[in-house]
Amino acid sequence: MKRYILSLFVLSTILTLNACKKSEEPLTPSGADETYTYKVPQGNNAFDETIVDYYKKYGTYMLYKFTEKDAYWTPTGWKKPLEVKGSWTAGAEVEASDPVYIAAQLNLIKTKWFNFYSDKFLKKFLPVKILLCKRVDSVGNAFIFTPVFSSVKSTKKMPAFYNYDNIQINYGDATVNSMTAADLRLFIYKTNLIFMQSIFARGLIAPTNEFANSADYNTAMTTTTQAYGRGIIVNPSGPAVQADWNAYITAMVTYSTVQLNASVAITDSSAAGILNPIKDTAGQIKRRYNMVRNYFINEYGVDLQLIGNATRGL
Repeated sequence: MKRYILSLFVLSTILTLNACKKSEEPLTPSGADETYTYKVPQGNNAFDETIVDYYKKYGTYMLYKFTEKDAYWTPTGWKKPLEVKGSWTAGAEVEASDPVYIAAQLNLIKTKWFNFYSDKFLKKFLPVKILLCKRVDSVGNAFIFTPVFSSVKSTKKMPAFYNYDNIQINYGDATVNSMTAADLRLFIYKTNLIFMQSIFARGLIAPTNEFANSADYNTAMTTTTQAYGRGIIVNPSGPAVQADWNAYITAMVTYSTVQLNASVAITDSSAAGILNPIKDTAGQIKRRYNMVRNYFINEYGVDLQLIGNATRGL
């Protein structure tokens, strides 16, 4: 029995690693009844050359022809939103891009996503697949209270969404040519946030020793003021170093320096004002903020704060 259980564990581990791994060979997703192999180019359009170049540089497949399995399969089950007992499960519904607009979509991805990072960063952290979509709709529930209480499907257009080994990018349709300044800021905000969240979910960015040793995570805290005084910006009831590290990264890519330095009440739970003395009562948040920011500048040539700054003005 022990041998059988161990074999299942090893098999499961191998399947998961194969699904996550970037390979120089065509990738075959694991854990399904059918075999799908990703290859680029998927056509002979001029933009296919750009897609092939990205694969050669970063080992990432940018797909505009993909199956539901490519979008929704994970080792723990399918993530396509479903109606269950009158309510919809969370997730996003996607639809592949219209080839007419893929060249413009690729330019959007380059200028408002890839250009914030170095090749070294993208090669290490991009997922196996980027799905080019003309529709990425988050799914949830809206509620009707009269005459009888019930829930109905609710959808919202999203610039991007991530799911296990892929990031799904919107605007592969005519709307890519009519994006407003607000649309572009939202695209920068959401796509780069989704990118970071996918990196966190894959466990690819561990805190540095300098960061981990720069705050007291062992002594219990009961208030936000106590946490901020130690330079900890996550929930004081039970912070972990990784969660705090992730929170600093998230703050940089979603808030501008103006917002981070704004005068905001300490009772505000967002990252706004974390570098202002009102929240940063002992100067420890700014000290640790600089550790994280400088690490990515020195290690990858990437200033994450430039992303947050771009979400507030173009």
